[in-house]
Amino acid sequence: MLMKKNIKLERALMLFILMIAGCVIYELPYLRYNYYDVLREALNLNNTQMGFLMTVYGIVAMLGYFPSGWLADRYSIRKLLAFSLIVTGLVGFYFGTYPSYKMLILIHVIWAITTSLTYWSAMIKAVSQLGDSKEQGRLYGIFEGGRGLLPIIYGFMILALFNKMGASQVALKTVINVYAIISVAGGIITLLFFKDSKNTEDSNPLLSDIVAVIKMPQVWLLAIIIFSSYVQYIAMGYITPYFTEIFKASVSLAAALGLIRIYALAIGAGPFAGFMADKIGSSTKVLFGAFVMIVASLVPFLIIPGDPNLIWVVIVSMVVLGTGVFITRGIYFAAIDEINVPIKYAGAAIGFASFIGFLPEAFVYTLVGNWLDKNPGIDGYKIMFTFMIIVSVIGFIACGLLLKNIKKNKSNA
Repeated sequence: MLMKKNIKLERALMLFILMIAGCVIYELPYLRYNYYDVLREALNLNNTQMGFLMTVYGIVAMLGYFPSGWLADRYSIRKLLAFSLIVTGLVGFYFGTYPSYKMLILIHVIWAITTSLTYWSAMIKAVSQLGDSKEQGRLYGIFEGGRGLLPIIYGFMILALFNKMGASQVALKTVINVYAIISVAGGIITLLFFKDSKNTEDSNPLLSDIVAVIKMPQVWLLAIIIFSSYVQYIAMGYITPYFTEIFKASVSLAAALGLIRIYALAIGAGPFAGFMADKIGSSTKVLFGAFVMIVASLVPFLIIPGDPNLIWVVIVSMVVLGTGVFITRGIYFAAIDEINVPIKYAGAAIGFASFIGFLPEAFVYTLVGNWLDKNPGIDGYKIMFTFMIIVSVIGFIACGLLLKNIKKNKSNA
């Protein structure tokens, strides 16, 4: 009994460390989500340039997903995670000096490497190894929820500091440095306290495994689901300037809503999705319901005029949208077990689904930034929300087709 308790405590500690690593490593690359306007002014960039930085980040990150699996199978997960966090933080200190545009591009290239090539598969593998196939939903759900809770705790404290310092470019520099310190500290904690799991795979992924995975329609459908979910997640970042520009919200209010949208909703949505998926025995069914929420929540953004008195309507819609998005983010990788991918192809399936699913990072930022620059005011945002609806409907259809595929496979079995 004592041994079982020790094992549970050890698993809980490992999961907590992964939560720390899983949230702090993305704070600096995605700082725009909560501080878009003041960051753009501090860097002296337009919307298109801001978008291009994330396009560069997305392209390099996309190229890192497949080889990240190879690294995670051959090197210490603890060291990979620690390296990623520490380097991300150290580069963040330089980012806080507001360097030239060329150096900003280089910074985003480095961040892409540390958050995908050396981090991504190591994190996915570490979470999955904490439990068996019956626990995958709740493990990923709790992990996603923790990644929402921890940033809320320190995020609002940092936001309060930002406001106290006058919500200026100087204040933002302090915010950047604080996040850099947290990232480095997270890396040190991981290095000191995380316990490595033994690598048992001979190779991941082999060319033959990739070819086999590409021939699996269910993996393509899962990739499309992740793609659709990720488009929503990226586009949600532009809701911060949407509030300030269209509804005349203050920078502080928009940042607070950003923290709620990105982190607070994940606290409940992620674990809820995981436990529901394990309870009903299907992650795909939960994903299907989440896309219904996403499609419904986007409609008000198209029909509500930019009247500050109606800001509460879009706030409610934002909450529903964010909840749906975080339900999908919490469990889409848990569906790997449900879609009946042979265990020897699991690594290749995750790599391929990540490669396709995270493609939006390579173009959505530039696309939306260009729309906003060429269509000032609410018109640019209307185009963005229309795009989001179209892509979410595609995700909804992919979920339906995947459910049919799963049912067909069970009948054949």
